[in-house]
Amino acid sequence: MLRVTWLPGDDRLRGRCHCGAQAEADEPVAMWEWLLAHPDHPAGGPVSLDPPAARPPAHLVRST
Repeated sequence: MLRVTWLPGDDRLRGRCHCGAQAEADEPVAMWEWLLAHPDHPAGGPVSLDPPAARPPAHLVRST
């Protein structure tokens, strides 16, 4: 089973492949491309598909 979940308090997605590999990304397209590349992605441990942007947690963001 392939699974993509939204990380609460952030705009990042976490993908989990049926082989146990995990990754985080900002872009849904990048996440699905990574998942559908099985078995060509690394197994185990989280892998970041793109560097996390330096932004405050969602609960600290105020609209003006």
